[in-house]
Amino acid sequence: MTDQSVPTGTVVIHLAGDVAPRRVEYGEPPESIFAMTHQKIREADIRFCHLERGLSTTGCMQWRDVATWYGQHHPDNVRALAFAGFDVVSFASNNCFDFGTEGLLETLDVLRRNNIQPIGAGKDIAEARKPAVFDRKGTRVGFLAYCSVMGVEYEAREGKAGCAPIRVSTHYEVQDPQPGNPPRIITIPFEEDARAMEEDIRKLRQQADIVIVSQHWGTHQAGVLATYQPAIAHRAIDAGADLVVGHHAGVIKHIEVYKGKVIVYSTGNFALETPHNIEPPPGVFSTRTSGRPPRWKPEPGWERYPGTRERRYTIMVKCTVNKEAVQKVSLIPGYINRLAEPEFVSRNDPRFDEVFNYARQWAQELGANLTIEGDEIVVSPPFSKGD
Repeated sequence: MTDQSVPTGTVVIHLAGDVAPRRVEYGEPPESIFAMTHQKIREADIRFCHLERGLSTTGCMQWRDVATWYGQHHPDNVRALAFAGFDVVSFASNNCFDFGTEGLLETLDVLRRNNIQPIGAGKDIAEARKPAVFDRKGTRVGFLAYCSVMGVEYEAREGKAGCAPIRVSTHYEVQDPQPGNPPRIITIPFEEDARAMEEDIRKLRQQADIVIVSQHWGTHQAGVLATYQPAIAHRAIDAGADLVVGHHAGVIKHIEVYKGKVIVYSTGNFALETPHNIEPPPGVFSTRTSGRPPRWKPEPGWERYPGTRERRYTIMVKCTVNKEAVQKVSLIPGYINRLAEPEFVSRNDPRFDEVFNYARQWAQELGANLTIEGDEIVVSPPFSKGD
């Protein structure tokens, strides 16, 4: 069903953040995770989300300095994505290679067999950089996806499976001569990866009227942007992207309007199930092995979706476009319950103001203005095809 509130001929796109259903493992219907949101998601002409975990039963768990055993969910969980109506899914995830080549390729196959087009990962770098293009009402919309937070050997190369990378180097610079003060952290994207992204966007610009770029990036620190993120987002727009949408951080982050184009640096989680309440298989580390302190104890009742309150806020990006340009970008606010299930909240729900106020503080830091229009949060100023 298409949203009836938009002009005839306008294409509506919904973009959600991190999704990782594992209802099969809990003995529950996979569709239940989207019980409160599937109807709204399906109102769009094109529906996108980021898949955070693999959907496979094959492969071998890879070594990392963090636990990876939960990076693989049963393939039948794909029924949740199909039920919500997602057409295109980014698998440019920091967990995409947790179970090696076999796990990654099975995940892509599971998605395709359920009429969901994966992007951002593949059997080699050429497939990982391949876009998805959809024709709706005579408007062609193209999607690309990249990852900057992957482990060693998670990137795709010629003849090697993995995700489309934008690798980043980290440097530390002394800001203050007083010993013990924290340094400035400088992050710089690999130039070869940034140029490859620009090339992908320029090529897609020849095939599509609207180009949307997904970025799996950033840190889990609330209110913090790594310095490479605006650099990459601006280069994507300069190369021809109409919208940049990010995820991974687990919380809503900054929103920017650059050259008339919107950048949503993080939408927050959307339907992310991570089994912090379940012990790992025998012989598998349950916490990080890098000397960090043990994991926190979840708030009672929130064991299936632990974390601070801001992790319960989410936004789904609603982008309305035509052949000429993006017409409007708005945010549909939501709240995630203790079972990791998202629920969209209306204007008369007190949680709406919680999400709005949280998103607005980060948008204002970069000069973006958010206003309320019905049950949506509109990003302004108006947009253009660029300078």
